[in-house]
Amino acid sequence: MSKLAENKYFLVLGFSGGENVYGGVIFNSQVNQKLAPEIKCYHMPISHEKYSFLEHKCFVDCSRLKTASPHKLLKGKYLGNVDEEDLSLITQTVCSSPREAKAHLALFGL
Repeated sequence: MSKLAENKYFLVLGFSGGENVYGGVIFNSQVNQKLAPEIKCYHMPISHEKYSFLEHKCFVDCSRLKTASPHKLLKGKYLGNVDEEDLSLITQTVCSSPREAKAHLALFGL
């Protein structure tokens, strides 16, 4: 888990050596209410009580894998890890999203 420069939390799920980028998900304070219901359901709640680096309840956007360069991640700050149970659930949710291509997931080893 890393906090990026623009105050977004980024959870790394995979790395593409050929592209030299990380694939992961972003934590948001809330779910954008303008999103279609079939996309909103891919925003997983995470309790701040479970993770000391969170100040409040967050929602992990599992609708699509985001990318970040190593340079961008190095500008951020390492905050800690997500436990195996949540990591597995997040990964499964991203992989089942209709907005995510199988080839894109495979690029990051997912």
